[in-house]
Amino acid sequence: MFSWNIIGILIWVAIILYLVFIVQNIRQRRIKMIIKQHKRFTWPNFLINVVEVVVLLVAAGWMFNQTFMDNPDLEDANRITSTIKYEPLIMRTGSGNSSYVTINSDKRKNGSQTYTFYRAGSKITASSDYASIAYGNTALDVDAEKIPYVKKDLTKMDKEYQRAYVAIYTAFYKKNWQNGIGMHAGHLATRYYLIRVPDQSFIKQK
Repeated sequence: MFSWNIIGILIWVAIILYLVFIVQNIRQRRIKMIIKQHKRFTWPNFLINVVEVVVLLVAAGWMFNQTFMDNPDLEDANRITSTIKYEPLIMRTGSGNSSYVTINSDKRKNGSQTYTFYRAGSKITASSDYASIAYGNTALDVDAEKIPYVKKDLTKMDKEYQRAYVAIYTAFYKKNWQNGIGMHAGHLATRYYLIRVPDQSFIKQK
């Protein structure tokens, strides 16, 4: 079955072959210049070297950005397909107050947080980079504004699940040539967990 990601692979192969060509071409022109012109430096030869190297750097830099630094617009229907799944949270009981979610904070200069919660049949631990908690009357946390949740749907889920659910947003790159350039076609773009709890008392600090 054809994969659009072959486009990206072929472009990287072309860049590598071009690098090999440049190395050989510079070497051959230098040898020719020494033998025929008895010179080790000429401006025309130098400018050709510069142009070849600049073309290589631009092409490699552009492909590096497409492959490793891609940051697509999640509302771009030409590149992204997404779904939002709503699942009720399971309350955990034990010592202290019952809770829907536990926060584990790393007390460091460049600290991080992870959120642990339970849904039917599974336990999930997610980094705060890909999850946030909303409580009280606000169904959408400030950090989750970067994800295209539909506020009307969140309000509906508030009533259905009594403000105790997780909204799982999953986005995939579409299988097309645009995403194939960066070798992302068909791959997961991002997954985000919006954890909804009735109020702050249902959040446990570990």
